Order: sequence, then structure tokens, then C-alpha cells
Amino acid sequence: MFTKQSLLRYSSAIPQFLTWPLAFVFFHSLYKLSIHGRDNLKNIRRPFMIASNHVASYDSFFFRLLLGFWTRHLPLRFMAVEKFNYSHLNFLTKIGVIKLVYSLFGVFVVVPGLGLEENTKTAIDIIADGGNIVIYPEGKIMKKEGLAPFKRGAAFLVQKTRVPVLPVSFRISSEEGMARKKFTANIGELLWVPENMSEEDITQVLYNSISNLYERN
Repeated sequence: MFTKQSLLRYSSAIPQFLTWPLAFVFFHSLYKLSIHGRDNLKNIRRPFMIASNHVASYDSFFFRLLLGFWTRHLPLRFMAVEKFNYSHLNFLTKIGVIKLVYSLFGVFVVVPGLGLEENTKTAIDIIADGGNIVIYPEGKIMKKEGLAPFKRGAAFLVQKTRVPVLPVSFRISSEEGMARKKFTANIGELLWVPENMSEEDITQVLYNSISNLYERN
């Protein structure tokens, strides 16, 4: 029997699959790309959660390049918000563009201030249905160097679902003599968090793992 999340999983997999050529052209035009750790994707099975830092409003589309053209891991279900700290994104929300993109790609919305229990219900349902989640523990786009402190959401989900976490880092940097900036993505090894670990400790483990990836070349 198909559930709501099963139907959304199949419907969002198609747009995500078709996005690869556009993502390839877009990112290769803007940046010199450097991707490390793809071997860590080979033997993982759904469901899993990707935890990553957030460096640009469009970096979610880079995950399509990370997975490669042929991949069994689609779709990725992204946790996102509809209210932003950037006026151009709020304008796109107002005219319905963000909602359209979210519906096409299976993005689910969380509302700041609603509470973890309420905001993670959809994510828990997705994981229970065998879906893969992407979450940005910083809870915002961080355009400056380094990582922002992590919020509780990712650790809370790990405790509730016992799903393994794939840490990923993104970094945009300038190099002397280069016309284009460099976009570096590092994929870490899958993390299985012990059941008795506290939410605070899980948050620190995720932060340390992504921070270490971020510092690599």
C-alpha cells in the first residue's frame, strides 16, 4: 500500500534525476569543482540522513552532482524554511517560486518556533518510509568562513529514528590567479551514533565531523 511519503518519493525522484545536466552546467560554469569521498556513497543503503553545512541558497542542487548521474539514492528529501534572511529569497517565496520548487523536488518545510516534535514529524515519516533526508544543522546560510553553531534538529532526529548520518561539507574559496572561485565538497564516512549518546553529544559529533571535512582541501 502506498503512503503519502511513498508517492512523494516517486514523484520527486523524477525532477531530481532530470536536474543533473542543469546542475552540471551551472556549477561547472561558476566554479572550479573539487569533490572528495565519493567512495563513501558506494555501500550505503536507505534510509540515511545527510548533514551538511550551508554555503549558498543553491547548494542543495550540488547534491545531485555528488550522487552522480546514475544513483540509487534519489530522491533526497530536503528540510527547509520559507522565510529567509535574504530579501530576494523572500520575494521568490511571495510570488510562489519557492513553493513551486519545493513541491517539485519533495522539499518539506519547518516553521521556526513550532518546536522540534512538530517540525520533525514529516522527517520521521519520510525515514520510516525508507526515504533519505538532507538537513542543514546550522539552520541558515553561512557565507562567511567557518561553520555556525549547530541547532538541535539533526541530533533529535537521530535519537528518534536511529538512522545513520552521512556528513558532508561545502566550501567556496578564492585562489590567487583563478578567474573562478573553487567549490570544494567533502563526503565523510557514514556515522552510526550509539543509542545511549545524548542529544548534546550527538550535536557535537556532527559538528566535529563536518568541521573536519570543511578544513580539508
